[in-house]
Amino acid sequence: MTLPDLTVDMDGVLCRPAIWFNLVISRNIEREPDIQQPTTRNKTPVPLRLLDSRPSQVVRYGWRKPMPRVAEGLARLAEVRRLVLVSGRPENARKATERWLAEHRLRDYFSEIVLNDRGLSNAAFKLVTLQERSVLQHVDDDGRVAYFLTKNAPRTVFLIAWRRNEGLPYPPTVYRVRDLIETADRITELSHLPAE
Repeated sequence: MTLPDLTVDMDGVLCRPAIWFNLVISRNIEREPDIQQPTTRNKTPVPLRLLDSRPSQVVRYGWRKPMPRVAEGLARLAEVRRLVLVSGRPENARKATERWLAEHRLRDYFSEIVLNDRGLSNAAFKLVTLQERSVLQHVDDDGRVAYFLTKNAPRTVFLIAWRRNEGLPYPPTVYRVRDLIETADRITELSHLPAE
């Protein structure tokens, strides 16, 4: 039996933020993602281009610790879903991302790793990628991403609970969860509900 896909974000879900407070989560959830205007390197300011260079990817991502109970959560999720990592990290962060996953013994849980090779914003990249792949369940930490993934599609998002994503008007198919273990529990619960 082929398991359905579950896409899983990286930062704030598997990997701790640079500081313990997850400041990159957007609280402006109703701002539409721009899927028409990919950024180009010519228009990107020099400091941001340097931040996205390959050497800075190692510095930017390599030292971060995994979120608590990530390996246990991924193991439980892998029993019920085919796991695909979908991250807004740029494609040139692939080596740093693969190295981090291997170092923390998480790489083997994922069938694929899909990084942002389109120059789109984080929310736009995930929206387009999940639409193209017809993915119906996703795990993220950004409320804006959760809002748009579920707003106009029969999709469920499991939103890792951070202070910056609480108390916002999410669609009913956004579930705030503590971690990936609770995500696995929710998926199991939802799979036993009668179809509407």
